[in-house]
Amino acid sequence: MRREMAALDDGAVVAGHSVGGTILINTLAERSPERKLTAIVLIAAPFVGAGGWAGDEFTLPHDLGARLPHGVPVHVFHGLQDETAPPSHADRYARAIPQARVHRLPGRDHQLGNDLSEVAAAIGPDGPVS
Repeated sequence: MRREMAALDDGAVVAGHSVGGTILINTLAERSPERKLTAIVLIAAPFVGAGGWAGDEFTLPHDLGARLPHGVPVHVFHGLQDETAPPSHADRYARAIPQARVHRLPGRDHQLGNDLSEVAAAIGPDGPVS
């Protein structure tokens, strides 16, 4: 993952869905990327740690928000009908990453109902990033 992020141009948006989002945020917390990011996006990401999923390989650090690249907006998108990673996981991310903007989407499941319009609006060329 680090090799792929190093190959990005400055100003990239990095996003991860489900466990991919959990791995992404853990990777970013371990070490900031070499490139300047425009935004970090988690979609239906399970929270690994107290109150979330138990994890054998890693647990997200208690100071997760402080470990992320400074000044980079973090968006957490979560469907309120998600039965794979319950909506309480988005609340855990909100506490662990105080600077995150949490988007709770009514009527959406783990795949956000195959509708990423809110994600596109938040990170698109004409959408707000913060």
